[in-house]
Amino acid sequence: MRGRDLNGSGPKHEWLDISGARLALRSVGTGLPVLLVHGVPGDMETLAPVADALAHARRAITVSMRHAGDGPHGDRPFGTTQQRDDLADIVRSIGGPVDIVAWSFAAHGALGLAIERPDPVRSLYLCEPGFPTFVTDQAALDRIEADTRDAFGPVFAALAAGDSDAALRLAIDNAAGVPGWFDAQPEAIRRIHRRNAAMIPLLLRQTPPLPLTDEDLRRVRCPTTVAWGTETRVCYRLVSETAAHLIPGARAVRLPGNHLLPEAAPDLFAEDIFVHLRTLAR
Repeated sequence: MRGRDLNGSGPKHEWLDISGARLALRSVGTGLPVLLVHGVPGDMETLAPVADALAHARRAITVSMRHAGDGPHGDRPFGTTQQRDDLADIVRSIGGPVDIVAWSFAAHGALGLAIERPDPVRSLYLCEPGFPTFVTDQAALDRIEADTRDAFGPVFAALAAGDSDAALRLAIDNAAGVPGWFDAQPEAIRRIHRRNAAMIPLLLRQTPPLPLTDEDLRRVRCPTTVAWGTETRVCYRLVSETAAHLIPGARAVRLPGNHLLPEAAPDLFAEDIFVHLRTLAR
């Protein structure tokens, strides 16, 4: 890992080379490390406002995961297995144990790491995990499938038609469940989405999700929070509720907002992460 402070006393930017990929990391503050991992599309700047809010008490690190940012991206194919393996390498480089905050797509790989290689994971904060591999209730699975199809069917149709701009807008609007959400966001957020828009077609070619089962989640032993928005889509809510039910002793939290609340309300999100981190000292 190589690093430089680009802003004097401001955030430190580093580059981590793992398995043919170059990942960009941003860290701010000092103390025990907390790693914040973005969803799709995103990069290390997505959760930077959350990291900045945590920096007075922690070393808060954000990362551009493989297939985000400029690359090179190496040969690990896009998917939750790749994210689990990359997270293991990132945590090893940071020096564990590390508290991991993982949002949306990233949450499944973080769960896999905590289950299969638990030693470097001090705690988990999972915000709206999206893969229902551990949901066993058929009625819930049917609702998740239908809502996922409603949310992302139009995105994939736009990609098939060659309209990448429409695919990006639909991906953001439908994840939020609010038409026009993308256009209503500050330009700084839209810029992050645009520069990582190439991640969206990868969803069509991703490797099969880690086959985490309900029994696997019952094996999680680190302190865990599962959070979801009061206005989030059914597909995210039901997966989150199931994870919170299965993980022993998990703290379940409903925060005001939709699936995109971590970037739309970073101070609110950081405040609840602080609540989670404070429970570790008890």
